[in-house]
Amino acid sequence: MNKKMKGPLSTLLVVCLVVSMLAGSTYAVNRYFEDAKGHWAEEVIRILTDRGIISGYPDGLVHPDDIITKAEFAALIARIMELPKSDGSEVTLGFSDIAGHWSEQNIEALIIAGVIQKGDYGTKFQPDEPITRMEMIRMLVRAIGKGEHDPSCLCVTGFSDDGNLTDKDKSSICAGKEHGIVNGYPDGTVKPEGKATRAEAFSMLVDADEAKEQIKKEEATKPPATQQPEDKPSGGSSGGGGSSSVPAPQFSFTLPKTAYTADEIEIKPESRYVSSVTWSALKDGLPVELDQLTAGTLDANGGKVKFTQTGGITLIATAKNSRGTAVVHEQTISIYPVMTADFTLPETAHTDTAVAVELSTKNLGSNLVEWYLQKDGTDADLNKSLMGELDFTGGTVLFKEKGSYTLTAFITDELGKTITAESSITIYPVAEVSLTLPTVSHTDKTITLQTETKETDGLTIVYTLTRNGEFAEISQWIEGDPDHGSIRFTEKGVYAMTASITDAIGRVFVDTADIIVYPVGSAGFYLPEIFHTDKTVHVEAIFSEIGSHAASWSLTHDGKEVSLDDMTVGMLNNSGGELKFHTKGSYVLKAEFTDEGGRSYSYEQSFVVYPVPVVSYSLPKHAHTDSDIVIQAETADLEGLTIEWLVDNTFGFQDWPTYVDGKLTNDGGTLRFKRAGIYELVARVTDETGRVFLYESKERCEVLPVLTIGFELPDFAYTDTAIDLRTHGNNNVLPVEWFVSRGDRSIPLTEAFEGNLTAQGGKITFKDVGEYVLTASMTDYLKRSYSHNESIRILPVMQYAFTMPQSVHYGTEFDVVPKNVQHIGSYSVVWTLQKEGSTASYQGTLDNEGGKIAISDIGDFTLTASVTDSTGRVVSHSESITVTNTAPNAPVVEAVPTRTVKDGKFLVNITATADDPDGDAVTLEYADTTADSYYTPGTHTIRVRAKDIAGAYSPWTEKTFTITSSAPVVTLTATTTRTAKDGKFLVNISAAASDADGDTTTLEWENKAADNYYAVGTHTIRVRAKDATGLYSEWVSKTFTITNSAPTAPVITRTPSGNSVPPGTPVTIKATSSDPDGDDITLVWEGRNAETQTHPLGRNVVRVKAVDSAGIESLWAAIVFFVADSNGGGGMTLTGPDSVIMENGLEGATITEYTFTVPPVSGHVGSDFGRVRGYNKLTGQWDQLDYGTTTNGITFSRSLGAGVYTKLEFYYYTNHNCMYNKSNITYSVSYCHFSN
Repeated sequence: MNKKMKGPLSTLLVVCLVVSMLAGSTYAVNRYFEDAKGHWAEEVIRILTDRGIISGYPDGLVHPDDIITKAEFAALIARIMELPKSDGSEVTLGFSDIAGHWSEQNIEALIIAGVIQKGDYGTKFQPDEPITRMEMIRMLVRAIGKGEHDPSCLCVTGFSDDGNLTDKDKSSICAGKEHGIVNGYPDGTVKPEGKATRAEAFSMLVDADEAKEQIKKEEATKPPATQQPEDKPSGGSSGGGGSSSVPAPQFSFTLPKTAYTADEIEIKPESRYVSSVTWSALKDGLPVELDQLTAGTLDANGGKVKFTQTGGITLIATAKNSRGTAVVHEQTISIYPVMTADFTLPETAHTDTAVAVELSTKNLGSNLVEWYLQKDGTDADLNKSLMGELDFTGGTVLFKEKGSYTLTAFITDELGKTITAESSITIYPVAEVSLTLPTVSHTDKTITLQTETKETDGLTIVYTLTRNGEFAEISQWIEGDPDHGSIRFTEKGVYAMTASITDAIGRVFVDTADIIVYPVGSAGFYLPEIFHTDKTVHVEAIFSEIGSHAASWSLTHDGKEVSLDDMTVGMLNNSGGELKFHTKGSYVLKAEFTDEGGRSYSYEQSFVVYPVPVVSYSLPKHAHTDSDIVIQAETADLEGLTIEWLVDNTFGFQDWPTYVDGKLTNDGGTLRFKRAGIYELVARVTDETGRVFLYESKERCEVLPVLTIGFELPDFAYTDTAIDLRTHGNNNVLPVEWFVSRGDRSIPLTEAFEGNLTAQGGKITFKDVGEYVLTASMTDYLKRSYSHNESIRILPVMQYAFTMPQSVHYGTEFDVVPKNVQHIGSYSVVWTLQKEGSTASYQGTLDNEGGKIAISDIGDFTLTASVTDSTGRVVSHSESITVTNTAPNAPVVEAVPTRTVKDGKFLVNITATADDPDGDAVTLEYADTTADSYYTPGTHTIRVRAKDIAGAYSPWTEKTFTITSSAPVVTLTATTTRTAKDGKFLVNISAAASDADGDTTTLEWENKAADNYYAVGTHTIRVRAKDATGLYSEWVSKTFTITNSAPTAPVITRTPSGNSVPPGTPVTIKATSSDPDGDDITLVWEGRNAETQTHPLGRNVVRVKAVDSAGIESLWAAIVFFVADSNGGGGMTLTGPDSVIMENGLEGATITEYTFTVPPVSGHVGSDFGRVRGYNKLTGQWDQLDYGTTTNGITFSRSLGAGVYTKLEFYYYTNHNCMYNKSNITYSVSYCHFSN
């Protein structure tokens, strides 16, 4: 499709569909939809069509099983509610995705009407998405005016899948159930999130409209409350007892009228108010286990099954509701067997080859097989194209002409379904070749070889030659080309010239011409070197200069001289002659003569005479395809030879394994013909000379087929059962005779049953009870019989009926009297009472003789007596009766609210009284009341009705009352302080509440500390008040911020100052720090026990930090100094020319100040120098901070920026040893920003 057109076309289709669906009522009048016919929602579709709510799609259909969208459902509700189109001015709730949508005005109309409300959806309505069942229920309940959630509703829907629904949605489902809009599914679910079909939406729409009309009628007929009540409810809604009504189950399904055993049938029931379904079946009116008839599973939702048996099958569904009330629905279907047919032709054949067509069929029955033929793609006449006949089993045929053929078998079954089987074959012509040679010739004579051919276009002739029975090369023994026709044999001998042609499929066609070639000479004779006892041979003699002499002829046989007259017929002279030998063997013929001078001449020639074999046998005239035929062969002169047996079915020689089982030897053997037909056996013998002998018995055997017949009967039936009997097998070639026996006696068919039986079967009904054997028999031409029998037991048909009165008063006893009782025997009668399709109870006892009972209920009842025999057949009889009673009058109800409160609810004093026109005692039933008569603030409606001893109810009386209550008001203050505890600060918090009703109140807090101490940060607290009735004020919140800053890092001072102090000198070390918040601070020292104290000899480290009242700490500060004396104690001394002193720093601190002193040594004057380097943590390198030269001692002092140097290297050089081990070197260092 053109992509540019796709969008506009889709929009146009949607608009067309919607416009059609929502067309006006004028178009809908008498409109009929083809896809609504037989649909479970057909009636509601008709109702909505007549009212003009729906009118279908442009294709003329209503598509009841399509999923319905939100926009479509909104349009349907707006139309059935007759809402005016919205212009948008009154719409308070907007959706971002409906602007310009075809259903925009319908959706806005429902918003205005309160059918669609805030909270149902977000900012998008998604009009083209499928609507859920919960959304539909919510809209429909609001549409009938029952959408407000009742706080006292227990919201017990009765459905198993309502666990995730809100109480409001549960209330909608409860209201929908009460007014007949919601029924649920057979499995006890309501499927709130399930999608709905158009048919389901139509049904719920009609139910909602009917409910709305019923609500209007009830409100119009409510009686005024004019009397004072006397009774008080004792148990809320259960005060007067009560019962719930379960509708009668509805269940139906549809089966096709006919099907095959291979068809899978999907059964989709339509059901309402069903809790369980039981499936059963009848076959030809008799009960049969369902699993014997079907493959597959059926449950309450139907399923997919295949019927495995043929015949008339009735599928029965027994559906029950939760009260056990049953409804039975049944459908009957005729099941037919699946008929198949197949055959395969060989790929090729010739016009002289018989082709066996073996048609294999299943469940053919009496159906006819029609054969059709195509030749080279064009229809061909069977009779003109084939020899032979084809029937229901196939046959043997001969194709008359070459070509490409397709043979097809057509079978039409009882349902009109056509089954075909076809196969193709290529037929080749029979090529012909004919050779002609003179019978004799001489080696000096050129002769003509004449070759004639037929049907050999494109084929090549191949010539071969034998000489004296052995293969010979043509070029060695012949001059000339056989293809040109003129040849000369160069040597004497007995020759056989063969011409062969091989066609496209390898069949060879040959012809052979024999010739005897004599030598050219002045003396001698010649005869063939090999021949047979049935041949007369010519002896050609040439005797030069023999004159008047006569040649003398002699003969030896197998080396012994014999008389020529004893061994032959014929005579020889000087010219030769003709001889025929009686006996086989090896011979030498000799001729002699003597000339005038007395010189003798002779010539002799060897030759072999072969016998002619003798073979004889016989065939029977008739046989069956399962008959063993014994062939006894009588033979002579077969030494060393083997008989090749051939079979001819009048179409020529055929393939032996295809037509014959068994093998034959020279002595014969046993065989069996596989196919019906007329056969002849041929024995072929080829001797060592290559001569072929064919022997025929001249007897033909007609082979008849082995037939079969079968049929089935049920194990039992009744005298009213119509049995549909169908025969099967290859039984449509002979008449079928039927026999029936009862017990040991054969009886006429008309005495046993009604109906007729043919070769194909028929429909019969047995007349009397008893055991029968039915036999079908056929007899063929050879008097061979084929039969099949089945047994059946015929049972009687039971009868049972009864009488009883047509009406009776509530609880009055009446008689049930049996009549027309037959064949009941020991079976028990089961009695059931029903009211409006539901099981009802009675008082009293009923048995096979009837009895007396009473019914403590009112209405129309049906009493049924059922009797089930041993096979499960049920006979039942029903009678109807009406039981009457008068209902009590409507109660008078009073409800007075009080200010007595319990758990936020108020006591209401409720009383009611009622009387009965019959004077019966009545009990009161309450609806929508609480168990303790306490109610929450708001408007409440309670209902009361009266029930008499017969269970008859009065109309409901409604009473509405209102309870009011005001929520309290609360104020809140919060003031921060600097009072600290455990790192938190005190906040002064106070709240006060007031209640307009004077009810006592309590405060509820959120985020309030128990001791009102809060950590640093921003805090929000909330408080609300709750009065004695449970009403809450609005939350009041207050936000405050607690701040706290750490003290500054301490600044350390030391007195006395300098690098070092003498040992024992008191050192005063102080520090100062300030707090930005003005909090008190405390100094924490390490390395100092008192403000003024003495320190140990050597290097001393002192550090300090400040902590405020909330425990917040400053960074550490630290100093390093020495306690040392002038004699080198406590400091460090020079030990060589190069001295390095390392201050490796304190972890986490940087150096802000240092002093390094090498004191002078008396008497020392040298070329000294000193240096200070610092480790820069930012660059990872040592920087030189101080450098200077001196003659005796040195001092460096420097202040450094914080955060740079973490270690110091002090260096001093002197080349005079007078300073070694004498100079008491010291230094001092100050640290800051020491981490905690």
